[in-house]
Amino acid sequence: MVRRVLLGRRDDVRRRSRWTGPPPLLLVATVLGLAVAPFVADDSSAPVPQAVVVSAAQTPRTVEPRIVRTPTLAKQGGQVGHRIAPVRLAPIDVGVATMNMFRKLSPSEAAADARRLTSHPGVDVVGWQEADPFRKVLHRLPGWTSKTFGADQGAAELAVSWRTSEFRLVSARLHKVALGLSWREGRYPFDNRYVAVVRLKHRATGRVLTVLNTHLPQKIEDLGDPGRWLSTINAIRARAQLDRLADIWHTVPGRWVVGTGDFNFGARADARGRPVGGPMRTLRHRAESTYQLLGTGIGPTHPPTARNIDYVWLERTGLRDRLIQLRAQRVLSGYHSDHRPLLARLRLS
Repeated sequence: MVRRVLLGRRDDVRRRSRWTGPPPLLLVATVLGLAVAPFVADDSSAPVPQAVVVSAAQTPRTVEPRIVRTPTLAKQGGQVGHRIAPVRLAPIDVGVATMNMFRKLSPSEAAADARRLTSHPGVDVVGWQEADPFRKVLHRLPGWTSKTFGADQGAAELAVSWRTSEFRLVSARLHKVALGLSWREGRYPFDNRYVAVVRLKHRATGRVLTVLNTHLPQKIEDLGDPGRWLSTINAIRARAQLDRLADIWHTVPGRWVVGTGDFNFGARADARGRPVGGPMRTLRHRAESTYQLLGTGIGPTHPPTARNIDYVWLERTGLRDRLIQLRAQRVLSGYHSDHRPLLARLRLS
């Protein structure tokens, strides 16, 4: 009896001391996993996330997302990992010119002027006025592409051309901004007035340059008292045209926005008198002309009246954020037209 009791107690001890935890093989696998994990934690084969590169100033002009994949090496706990580095595009130099072709020229004279201007190595984009008789000329410029426009009564007088190797067309639109004047209505008739908006993508950077081109009617500035409006219907409609130009400028997209045109109002007198409704006052919240930035001491663009009435405008936001920098301006000579081209050399970034 005593022997059976002793054997029963011995069996109880054996049962209490038996292992009740996880299987030993599972323990071994867990230990090995913890030891090896640091060496396989960095999976260099994982896909690199995409980054949207935008400028620091988040405005409608500057936000042009561009998807890039740029893995760079970085140290992570003694290992080599991946991270996304910002891409900085190198600035580009672009020449923007404005030119009134003068519709009374012969086709051969107009062709000579157009080829002379577009063969200039510093010119990449041109805004033309009075171009409607010379559409064929503009579409035959070697190495250049031109956008001409139809209008209510045929061809519009505005056109924009660009160096084909540098830019390609994104979109183009013509806005009617002022009614014309017939011989029966006034002493100085003119056709309906428009603003051409042409968006161009720079081939190397993918950035968009937007060009606004226009032509104000004649007989709007009092040449006897420069800087003052004439009392003409032309002047009334010119002020309305400038208001519409300012509105359009406010809404157009593009990283870089510039304006070209024959404004028929002297830049020097406009800066001195700053008349209500004049180019400088109307566009003051939208753009600055090259004359405001570099002065008018470069010779007249309209020699018959000794005035600078042909303009290149640069968007104020772009100037403020240094997306657009004016490097130089120059009035070119040697043309048949009664106007001289104004060339602005820009650095765009």
